[in-house]
Amino acid sequence: MATPTAEPTARKRRRKTRTKNISPLPALVASDFTASQIDLTPGKEHVFCPACENWTPITGVLGTPVLVPHHTTPYHDPTTTPRRCSNTNRRITLDTVIDTWRAELAERTQASATVASRRPTKVLPKPKAHAAPAASQLKPAPLSAEQVRRVFRQHQEQCLACRGEAKNQNGQTLPCPDGERLAVTVLRLFRQEPKRQALREFFARERRRFDREYAGAAPKREAGWAAVLPAVQNADQLRRAVPQDARPTEGRPEIPLDHLVPRQAPAQPEKGRLKCEYCSATESSLADAVAAGWCRIIRRPHCGRCANRFPAWTRTSF
Repeated sequence: MATPTAEPTARKRRRKTRTKNISPLPALVASDFTASQIDLTPGKEHVFCPACENWTPITGVLGTPVLVPHHTTPYHDPTTTPRRCSNTNRRITLDTVIDTWRAELAERTQASATVASRRPTKVLPKPKAHAAPAASQLKPAPLSAEQVRRVFRQHQEQCLACRGEAKNQNGQTLPCPDGERLAVTVLRLFRQEPKRQALREFFARERRRFDREYAGAAPKREAGWAAVLPAVQNADQLRRAVPQDARPTEGRPEIPLDHLVPRQAPAQPEKGRLKCEYCSATESSLADAVAAGWCRIIRRPHCGRCANRFPAWTRTSF
């Protein structure tokens, strides 16, 4: 009986590329790279290639460290033509201790996080620009003939055209449109001045007449106030004498006890909401109702606006 032969097994593949080709370029130095441009993690050594600016593995760390063969562009990109990088198989001198590299990398990471988390300590508010008034709210200053005349005289003293000293190339005197406009305005205001003066005198007479009538009616107003003042003072004294939570019954008819109507239970509002008994306004919660000035009147909720219709002694806070 023949003995069975052993099944062949595959040989273990090498983890990294091995080659005897060495680039003639001078060797790179690990200490020339920053901590973020090189990775010295054991078994995962990489470096940022200065020629093609791609992360490239380092092979032969235990012997002659070199950069593995790589392309300048991704090999799987169909739009580009693969081209071998000039730093292929270039030697690199690993003169940096792993612990030193890790400490520098941690320091850089912490500094970057600190810079990213910085915020300005003071926010400068944007100045609020006031809205311009509407055209109906503008109040133009009334023109005075004397003021316009002074402006016209000042313009004549400063304007060369008004004094006849401004001339063109033909020697003709140039007109001044500003001077003409001011002269027309002065003449118009002097022509309208009598009518304006009569209107001012009319309003002054009406104001004096109103003041005389108001002063003549003062005794009647004082007499009317004097007649109702005792009643007002008495009502204030009675109001102050009543405790805050008490309900005064003086001056009110007695409630008949022979046909009492059974007390009705207050209307139950929707779950989680309060409803005003007077205007049917609603609030989402009790806290919102208290903040809005709600209160109870005869054990029924009322909003702040409706509660002001009732006397103060009838209002009870929640």
